[in-house]
Amino acid sequence: MGRRPATAYQPDEAFAMAEATQAPPRPLVPEDVAATVGFLASEAAEALTGQVLTVDGGSLLR
Repeated sequence: MGRRPATAYQPDEAFAMAEATQAPPRPLVPEDVAATVGFLASEAAEALTGQVLTVDGGSLLR
């Protein structure tokens, strides 16, 4: 998969560290966010209210 233009500003070491701290064993891609938005726009999410969903591969633990 590799890096995307949105991460080009990050030094390789910083990108590798961020990638190492997330759950998926691959870089996150725009399609990851798009899939979440698609779910939220669907009827399957109609019971969700007042939630904050962070699409970061598990880097931010709450």
